[in-house]
Amino acid sequence: MIFTRLHKRLRDMRDEAIRRPQYRVVYMHALSVAHMDGRLIADDHPSWERVHEAIAAARAGDPNALDAIERELLRLKE
Repeated sequence: MIFTRLHKRLRDMRDEAIRRPQYRVVYMHALSVAHMDGRLIADDHPSWERVHEAIAAARAGDPNALDAIERELLRLKE
């Protein structure tokens, strides 16, 4: 059941990436950190909240939001 939720989230992210190319970096990262237990590695990391805020800013048209997304995703690697 946990895998089903993760699969649905990844499928939704894939669809979003197809519709909006600027979202592809987020989708690629989510795929790269998908974990065998059905949850994302470091899904409780504080950068995730900032990633979601930056995604909302990008949707609102903020030109700096993609840089913020990239920066926060790099922090998740640390």
